Amino acid sequence: MLQRIKSWKSSFFILLIVNIIIALTVSFLIFLPNGNKIMFNKNEDERKRVGFTIQSNKEDLNDLIDYYLTRETKRPLNYDVTLTDRVELRGEITVFERNIPLTMTFVPEVQENGDVILNQDSMSIGRLQVPVAMVLKYVADNYPLPEWVTISPSEQLIYVGITELKLQGDTKVKLVNFDLEKDDLVFRLYVPVE
Repeated sequence: MLQRIKSWKSSFFILLIVNIIIALTVSFLIFLPNGNKIMFNKNEDERKRVGFTIQSNKEDLNDLIDYYLTRETKRPLNYDVTLTDRVELRGEITVFERNIPLTMTFVPEVQENGDVILNQDSMSIGRLQVPVAMVLKYVADNYPLPEWVTISPSEQLIYVGITELKLQGDTKVKLVNFDLEKDDLVFRLYVPVE
């Protein structure tokens, strides 16, 4: 009888320990940051930089976007990006040898590192009903994009690595505020002084 009680107690404690380990593992996984987030720009140089705050508006930034997209892609663009109350991507998709207009809108979300994530808001492709992930994959595969722009079809977003822009004099830029509805666009420009 004493042997049975000892084996029952041992089994109980083993089961208790297994349950605690499972609970801790589940808790850890719940509070762990999402592994699907796109992270860039971890290799910061250690040079001293001086920061300048720049405030702009959508009209000026639209001109700058056109310039950088043309310069960075080094190919003729078959799309354009425009800032309105949202970020708009307009282009064409070829379906059965016909060009169908494509319009996608995105809501910008400034990241702590100064980059921006564009979360897909709306989409229209003529009158076709096509999954957003499929369209984003098409855009990633067929539109010339700068190397600092990454499309994630599965998450329905575009990651714009502003901090990876190659500016003259190794100057870096980070977004601080990107409120398109209020036309309040604020950047920090970091110029090396060493």
